[in-house]
Amino acid sequence: MFAARQRAACMARQLQRTARTYASDAHAHHKPAAVNESFGLGSKLTIASFFSGVVIYQFFVPGEGEKSAVLNLIDKYTSRPQDWEEINAVHTKAAQQASFDRNLFENGGSNQRWVDVSYPEALQSHAPRNIQAGHLNNMDWAIEHFRQQHNQEEERKAAKLAQKQE
Repeated sequence: MFAARQRAACMARQLQRTARTYASDAHAHHKPAAVNESFGLGSKLTIASFFSGVVIYQFFVPGEGEKSAVLNLIDKYTSRPQDWEEINAVHTKAAQQASFDRNLFENGGSNQRWVDVSYPEALQSHAPRNIQAGHLNNMDWAIEHFRQQHNQEEERKAAKLAQKQE
């Protein structure tokens, strides 16, 4: 019985299987709609990569006697001695102008030094290092100036208050 069962299973495997049919397919009154297939995404990407390769090739391949775009890009960011000479000349000129301006400020007349500040310490608010003897300003004139300005302001306020009380 077991051998017969095996033989029947082997014969069943060897028989051609028929395609299944469903109840909805049995009527077949109308044909399926025709499908217009377009090119797939792979073919579009292949064509696009080909044309972009041609454009990139035209961009990077130089003409006769010209440098390629890659070499031009590298040369754009390469340091050249002429550029450093120009930069150093500009820096030197700026430093010379700054020293000239400082010399004018330090050695100018006292009528050019007047700066209206709200507190006298602002004139010497730098760090007290590397200062040669005798180069700090005498602050007595600034203190006296602001003291007088304060007194005048207080007198004005007192006069205004006295007028208000009368």
